[in-house]
Amino acid sequence: MVYLANHRAFEEIHNVDDPDYETVANAIMPDGESRIWNNAIMELGGVACGKKPRCDEASCPWREWCHAYQTGDFTAPEVPTQPSFEGSRRQMRGRVVKLLNEHGELQLDTLGHRVRVDYAPDGEYGREWLRGLLADLADDGLVDIEDGSEDTMVRLRS
Repeated sequence: MVYLANHRAFEEIHNVDDPDYETVANAIMPDGESRIWNNAIMELGGVACGKKPRCDEASCPWREWCHAYQTGDFTAPEVPTQPSFEGSRRQMRGRVVKLLNEHGELQLDTLGHRVRVDYAPDGEYGREWLRGLLADLADDGLVDIEDGSEDTMVRLRS
């Protein structure tokens, strides 16, 4: 919503195909007031400047200066939405960290079964999938993976 509000309100952003959004946003933000400004813009975006603007009903304080309100052109680029958390890779990473925090270390397949109820070592969400997830966590410095002769053990990095 912040992007929609800024895109519609400020002609500098609205009239550029690929604006350097950060530069424009920093130029219009009052010095030393970033937290207050960003909170106000988020509130404004949520109350008045959604996909279907409610400028008059919400008594938007920007109407006097707003490019979209003055021209009647409320178009805005599609803003990508964040994917669902349920079942996401982010959720599975969180489960791995939580489980390792609770248990110290776990064998690869034991961890897999606790992360996903549909975990099957050779299945779609099996060892290959879990190793990819763990490799990302290892790259982020969060886990250690120890490939042993019998079993692969995983633990949080200390």
